[in-house]
Amino acid sequence: MEQMWGFVVVDVVIGRLKDGFAGFTDGRTVWADDRLNAEQLLCTLMLELVHGVRGYTSHQSEDVELEVRYEVARRLLPLDRIVGVCKDNKPVSEIAAQLGVTRRVLMDRAATLTDEQAKAAGCYECLKCPAIAARNRNHA
Repeated sequence: MEQMWGFVVVDVVIGRLKDGFAGFTDGRTVWADDRLNAEQLLCTLMLELVHGVRGYTSHQSEDVELEVRYEVARRLLPLDRIVGVCKDNKPVSEIAAQLGVTRRVLMDRAATLTDEQAKAAGCYECLKCPAIAARNRNHA
C-alpha cells in the first residue's frame, strides 16, 4: 500500500467475486463483491485496508484475523459513536444499521469494550448483544 500525505492509497475494484468472498487485497488493490450493501462494503473495505496496512496479503490465521476485525471495529465505532446507543433496547441489527456498520462489526466492537465502556454505551441495559451476554455469563 502506498502512503501519500499520510493517507493510504489503493485501487478499489468492485465486481463479482467467488461466492463466500466479500473482499480481498494484494496490498495495492482491494477487491470487493458487487453484491454487498453499503454497510457491508464499508466494513469490507476497512477490513482489507487494515490487512494491507499490516502487510497481510494472503489468508491469515484465525487469531490474526480476529485482531484485524477488532481493529476495524474500533476504527469504525470509536467510543464516542456508541455511547448511549444501546440504551433504547433495540435489536442488535437495528443498532448496527443506525451506526452504518454490519452486525458483526458491532459485535466485535462490543467484545473489545471494557466493562466501564460497555456500561457507558448502555450495553448492560440492553442485554441483546451476544458479546455482552457472554461477558455477563463469565462474570457470574
